Amino acid sequence: MGWLLVMFDLPTDTAEERRSASRFRADLLRDGYLMIQYSVYARPAVTLDTKERCISYLRKINPSTGDIRCFFITDIQWKQMIFICDKTRPSKRRIDNQPHIGEQLQFW
Repeated sequence: MGWLLVMFDLPTDTAEERRSASRFRADLLRDGYLMIQYSVYARPAVTLDTKERCISYLRKINPSTGDIRCFFITDIQWKQMIFICDKTRPSKRRIDNQPHIGEQLQFW
């Protein structure tokens, strides 16, 4: 069991680039990724076949501009993540229906 982390830096200078970047983010969410930060997404990968399928899908939806980087971490490494936030000021970008990282770990 592990997690596939996807980090990206996509250009948004033109209307077409903005549409492409938005479409890429929406595709990630549709494929089961969780938004960790605005350009950092994670998805559980139970098997190596799942990981390879996810990487193949990323290549397919690649907007062809910008940089996309992904790497695999084990579930043990994921659990060792240190989460620091200001609980008095919730992030404006947090999606209300998105589970908190700690809640997601309880699910798995």
